[in-house]
Amino acid sequence: MNNVRTNPPSQTALPTSGLIGRYFERTLYMLFITLPLSIVGFVLSVTLTALGFGLTPILIGLPILKAAAYVSHLLMLADVYRTRRLLPSKGQTSALPAVPFGPFTYRDMFTSSAPYVPLMYWVFKLPAAVIQFTAAVVFPLSGAAMLLTPAVYFVLDRFGIPILQDDVVFDTLFPNLEPMQRAYIGSGLGVLFIFIGWPIIAKLTVAQAARIEALLHYTTEKAESRYRNDPQPAVDHRASVYEPVPAYVPAYRPVDAAGDIDPLPFEPFDPNAPEPASLSLEKRDSDLDRSSVRMNPLDTKSFTQ
Repeated sequence: MNNVRTNPPSQTALPTSGLIGRYFERTLYMLFITLPLSIVGFVLSVTLTALGFGLTPILIGLPILKAAAYVSHLLMLADVYRTRRLLPSKGQTSALPAVPFGPFTYRDMFTSSAPYVPLMYWVFKLPAAVIQFTAAVVFPLSGAAMLLTPAVYFVLDRFGIPILQDDVVFDTLFPNLEPMQRAYIGSGLGVLFIFIGWPIIAKLTVAQAARIEALLHYTTEKAESRYRNDPQPAVDHRASVYEPVPAYVPAYRPVDAAGDIDPLPFEPFDPNAPEPASLSLEKRDSDLDRSSVRMNPLDTKSFTQ
């Protein structure tokens, strides 16, 4: 499989915006982009992948699997690009790592996990998008709606439509306040919700960027390791704390009088060594001299000499 590095579009520095502008952009992204894009990416990726695997026995599913991988990858790049625009200025100028992707053969669709990295991206992105959408609706959007409560009251009062007069909450907490005063309290609560949502939206954006960076770095390292043909062990082999056991231990090893193991229990054979004196034929009085020993065992005189 040949890996082609695909960079997210427009890796150049993006125009920076202030804190309020960045907060507004993040809110719009989480309200109108992240959830619809996550639903489309999840549905297309899962549906096409399941359909491709189901039709693989009749060979029609093979091109469907490849199409699912490439569609998921393109949608992932679009989301990565949008997320990069939401980061602070120092995060925008740093280029995201290149995404090693394709081209894949039909064999790679069954022997490698690289084609299904975008699929896993959308599987984990959809729950995160639901959380982002909920946070954007509860805090910035609701806060902005409550901030406009005095204006809404003024417009409806001009048309004779009463509001905030028979409200259960205000009647319980502030029974003596006028409707216009209650509208100002609602506006103050809106400002409070907006300020509460500020760090929450920023935290969710940074968490998404960190998740994307971790995924891209893992994919890049795995692809480079595969390209270098470096095997990745499933278990991290660490050095043993025990001494290595020798492959062969002799069953018998002689021990000398001191109790130490003799590494060489016998003298080595030397073909050039002189002949021992006990085997010399010049010494007739040797106990091993064959000329002085009678070899007839039935002769009793040989033992009495």
